[in-house]
Amino acid sequence: MSAEVLTTELIVERLRRDGVRKTANALRKPPVPSRLLQELADLAEPTLAQQFVAAYPLSPSHLLENLARSAQDPEVFPFLATNPRTPPHLLSEFAVHENPEVRTHVATHPQLAARELLNLAQDRNVTVRRAVATNSSLRIPHHAALVADASPGVRLRLAAQSTLPAEVALVLAADTSTVVRTHTIAASTASDDLLLGWAASDEEDVQLALASRPDLPAPVTHLLLLSPFASVRRTARALVEPDTIELLHFVTVGEAEERAWVAARAPLALPLQRVLAQDPKASVRLALAANPSLDADIADYFLALADEAVCVALATNPVLNTDQVQALAATRLPAVLTALAYRDSLYDELVPFLLEHSPDFLRHWAIQQRPAVLTDAALARRLLAHPLPSVRALAVASHDWRRADLYEFARDRAPAVRLAAIRHPQAADELINDASLDASPEIAEAAQAVRAAREVAARTVKPTKGAAPVAMVPATRVEKSSSHIPAATRESFSAPLSSAASQPGLLKQLKRLFWQ
Repeated sequence: MSAEVLTTELIVERLRRDGVRKTANALRKPPVPSRLLQELADLAEPTLAQQFVAAYPLSPSHLLENLARSAQDPEVFPFLATNPRTPPHLLSEFAVHENPEVRTHVATHPQLAARELLNLAQDRNVTVRRAVATNSSLRIPHHAALVADASPGVRLRLAAQSTLPAEVALVLAADTSTVVRTHTIAASTASDDLLLGWAASDEEDVQLALASRPDLPAPVTHLLLLSPFASVRRTARALVEPDTIELLHFVTVGEAEERAWVAARAPLALPLQRVLAQDPKASVRLALAANPSLDADIADYFLALADEAVCVALATNPVLNTDQVQALAATRLPAVLTALAYRDSLYDELVPFLLEHSPDFLRHWAIQQRPAVLTDAALARRLLAHPLPSVRALAVASHDWRRADLYEFARDRAPAVRLAAIRHPQAADELINDASLDASPEIAEAAQAVRAAREVAARTVKPTKGAAPVAMVPATRVEKSSSHIPAATRESFSAPLSSAASQPGLLKQLKRLFWQ
């Protein structure tokens, strides 16, 4: 709506539709001509027109003064009390107006004289005092009156000011009202020294409010880590990295959840590990046992205790050495052996041994479809008789079978076993071709993938220059080899903790334990 087409009728229509405040803000640019404003001020009906003139921030001062003298609608005065162009002497009159709503509105006016502000800060009406507390022109005398106000609502409005002087914030931070106190600490402008003072208060609500401030200085946050309250420490630890002394504070005075949090941190200093290893709470010891920075002596201490839950946590900890892994296996606890099946590194001879002697280890190892090397044909045959398809598939994939055996395995009722047979490096081309026509889409697709891989490998093998040509031997003519596991499968083993050849004594001890 442009200034050239504005009329009193159009403005009144818009006032009825959008209200006074919204219309007054919308018509600031371009300004409403003074002529139209005068016409609106002269209208007795509707009263919305006079309210608009009183609220319009570009109304001439003389027009506002005339309106204050002639208006019959009491709703006009609250708008006059907040208009930036209202003359100062009118503001002083509004400050003592009999209508508390008018006093409430003028109490927020930034150009109100200091004397009137002080009077309003002591007004008998609490709504007026709350309005004064939001005025941006307050000075120390006004603050002094407001911080002593009997109403917590007034003090809370004052605490919400973004430019609150430090001395006023200090008083409000010690307010009897928890809401006022915490709001002041969480939101008011404060120096680093004042923040440090609040952090050292050892009052939970004060410290929690302080921890909620954005961009809290690091020294303040570190001081909060030493709080006697767990709620404060939990909040602070998410804001800054604790040092060793602060972690020791968590360990010595913290709750079980905090001690477990420390026990799971890596790296973790050995003195802290020693204290946590003797913690009465199982959750703390379990967190420490699973810590990848666990000291070897602490691991031996846990092994000596033979606590099943702790041993389960140890079983997947990568820091354990071969002797410690063997000690875990020697517990023969089903839960521990199950956990060992999920360990990333086990030395070569231990895997087939546990596959043979631990049903729990066998079942969980096979479920993961992890590779193994089964040189013992009798063991492989026993696993082939297992009712679980995953175990039979493991047996097929892990032994150096004859091609005739693989034809037999390819007829197994379980798809997992048939897949293992056609993916075996000894599988004949004829077996692969037959499987590519299998009624099961999964089997057919796997067979086609194997055949394609073999064709690519055959094309890419080239004789070295100057060497005799290498004859390509069909898969149906391949002789049995001790290296029956393909390179890709062999490389999928994690590096053993130590060579199997160096462990004969350990394995013998383990066998004696299982056979007892």
